[in-house]
Formats: sequence, C-alpha cells, structure tokens
Amino acid sequence: MVQPSDPTQQLWNIGSRTVNAPKSPHPRAEIIRAQIDRATSTDSRCFALVPGNPQSAAWRHPPISASASTPWLCWSGSLASQPFAPDPRNWMRVGQEAFQHWTERLAAECTAGSEGARPHAPCCAVLPHHAQLLSDLSGQMRLWHQYGSAGIGSVLHPAALIAPSMLRDLEDHLLRAFTMLGSRCILCILQDIEPVQHDGEIAEIRLVPWGSGQMPHALVERLLNEHVPAHIPLCVPGDPLPT
Repeated sequence: MVQPSDPTQQLWNIGSRTVNAPKSPHPRAEIIRAQIDRATSTDSRCFALVPGNPQSAAWRHPPISASASTPWLCWSGSLASQPFAPDPRNWMRVGQEAFQHWTERLAAECTAGSEGARPHAPCCAVLPHHAQLLSDLSGQMRLWHQYGSAGIGSVLHPAALIAPSMLRDLEDHLLRAFTMLGSRCILCILQDIEPVQHDGEIAEIRLVPWGSGQMPHALVERLLNEHVPAHIPLCVPGDPLPT
C-alpha cells in the first residue's frame, strides 16, 4: 500500500498516561491529572489516524514494516456512501463478509510486513463505531481473538459504541466495554455523547469532548481505573477525531 494522499493526518503524540492538550480548559481536567499521576511506563507512542472509509477502493494506509515504532489507526468503514451514515448492509451478511475479507487482507499484510518485530506487536488498530462495520463489542472481541496476534490491535472507545437504542441501558453497556476490552486494548479514547433529537425522538449520537455530554462520568472514571492498566495510553481529544 502507498502512503495516504492526504499528508495532514492527525497525529496523537501521547505517552503512556498523557493526553493531547485541549485548546481551552477541559471540563473534566481532573481525569487528565489522575491518569498522568498513575504509575506509567517509559514507553511513548504516537498514533496516526488515517481518515476516510477503508471499504472504499480509493482508501490507502501507510506501509507496514517492522521498523514502524507505533501502530496507525483507522475506522472500520461502511458500505454506505457516507462512512458514518447508518446502512443496514453493515450489519447483514454482506457487510460482515466485506469486513472479514478486509481484515484478512490487512492481517496478511501485517504478518508479512512486520517480520522480525517483537511477537504480537500491533502494526495497526481499528476504531469501532456503532454505525460502521465494527459496530459492537462482539465484533471487537472477534477481531481481538482472530487477528490480535497477527498485528491488528483493538481500541477501547466506549462513546463510539453507543447508539440511540442503547441509552436506556447505558451503564450496562459501559461496564461490558471496560470489562471485556480494558486489558486487551492498545489505546483507550474518552469522548462524551450528546443525543440529537429529530421530530421529538433521539435520532443520533454526537461525539463531544469528555465532560460536556451525558456520559455517567464518575462511573466511567471508576471503570477506567479498575479495568484499564496504567501502561495503556489514554487519549481525551479536545477536538473531533478525523473522519
């Protein structure tokens, strides 16, 4: 694969327990201080998020090699024309087969390109989103079981998994996410959720900076401390993630 044509990929320069600094005082600054104060390793990582829809023929990812110091990130993509527009095909057989074929090709590239790297070193990681192909915890666990050892890492991004229908049992969904992925992920991303109403009903969930939405903040902070080891990087974005 060739380098993405867009050279302005967003880079996250984050250490094991540091976060990218928001442009204004963060609404939940205490969680940043608490995580930096936790025991950390000497490891430092820089994650490049490759935007776009991986299911598009025009999408490209960076070269995979054993010399790469850190994994790059991408979304799982969608069969819809817009990468974050809900499309029933994403959750049907045609969508899951497309995702399976894509991950198989990606895993093969990781295995071939990472020859000589330390065992199980991830070369990339796939971000989940409830409207895309990797839409739920079951899919993330399958990805981890099938391709984790091949170099495809998992990202714990609880807010991105929340669909409007999940708000009623939000705390249960968050508990499952942290319990299942907290110790298995290579990165944890904390964003908040803002339900958006159309015609009197919640039609979509908007991702907003942590602390400015309707997440149960105290619960998430407790789950973070209980289930996410201190060596796993934490990112609390002040701006929207590239799409």
